[in-house]
Amino acid sequence: MQYIIIIGAFQALVALWLLQFKERKSPSNYLFIFLLSAIAVHLIIKFVIFNFIPDESIRQQMNTFIGVCYGPLVYLYTLSKTKKGFSIASKWYIFIPLFLLMIAYFTISCVFVILNHVDQKLLNLYNDFSLDLIFMVNLYYPVKSILIARKNKSKILDNIEYDIITRISYCLLLMELGVVISKTLLYIRPEDAHIINISIRCIAYFLLLMICLLIIRKSLKTEIMNIHEIHSDNRVKIPVHQNNNTVNTVDYELKFSELWQKMDASMKRQELFRNCDLNLDELAHKTEINKYQISEMLNGYKNKPFYRYINEYRIDYFKNIVEEAIEKNESINFLSFAYEAGFKSKSSFNRYFKEIIGQTPSAYYKSLTQENKRETFENLYRGSA
Repeated sequence: MQYIIIIGAFQALVALWLLQFKERKSPSNYLFIFLLSAIAVHLIIKFVIFNFIPDESIRQQMNTFIGVCYGPLVYLYTLSKTKKGFSIASKWYIFIPLFLLMIAYFTISCVFVILNHVDQKLLNLYNDFSLDLIFMVNLYYPVKSILIARKNKSKILDNIEYDIITRISYCLLLMELGVVISKTLLYIRPEDAHIINISIRCIAYFLLLMICLLIIRKSLKTEIMNIHEIHSDNRVKIPVHQNNNTVNTVDYELKFSELWQKMDASMKRQELFRNCDLNLDELAHKTEINKYQISEMLNGYKNKPFYRYINEYRIDYFKNIVEEAIEKNESINFLSFAYEAGFKSKSSFNRYFKEIIGQTPSAYYKSLTQENKRETFENLYRGSA
């Protein structure tokens, strides 16, 4: 059992590193960071208990409180991926069971330390309460997550997101099925209680390890997709082989005209480009369009990569506020204007500005002021004439 626990804890830390440093940050990704942190802490606590706590009743029977947050975190992740404008803080109350169980866990631990021995009745009372609470929470929320994911599959959720939500939910449900099986076996064969408890716990820890591996797999697949989006070749049409061995092409105008208008209108109306952390997943969520369709529209229909499309809007916004500042004779700060437009750093702003406009921001500003002075002079000349 100790080997499964330490391997699972290591996998959780690896997956946590991947999410923390490799993926673009979004509220939904932070939920998986919390989930992996909870799994890592859970397994490390268990490893310490199994190796350094001499009392056998605590080693084999005392449940930890962390498991009660697994289902709610998956549920919140599902809502964040399927519900437009969803606020995680609005569902704060689903963590009440976690706080209750945490208080009970540390209270009972302190009582055992003060008494210097384990009160078996108190331990049994805590275990029954915690087991029932964890069972209800991790049965209810994974089932809800699966139902929501199925309802939104292919409409809002892509295959990667659908798979990660359903598979983690099934792992949690299998853990709760293990609780039912263990209760049944303990009723039938109470003399084998030790073996049954060990076996069920090993299965539970193995399933936690599987959850970590699923998140690692999802993180790697998402990273590959992002790299592909950034470096994808510009394509106007995709060849499609038909049954008569001839090659036809996709009519992008027919396929994407209305969908493009919907997405582009949302981009302008909501000024989505001003979010410096905007990525393909976030744009798909905000516009309720599948991210693979967005990628195909950009690369095939509009012949431009995702970040080129976003940064063109940012630069247009930057130019507008610079022109307004010149007209009003206000002070101009290129960097603050760039941040306001949605750029995250000075280097990326300068690079994309030169790439799209063909000149540096300072050269553009100089030409703009010269043109403005010339127009002013011409207007004055016409007025005097």
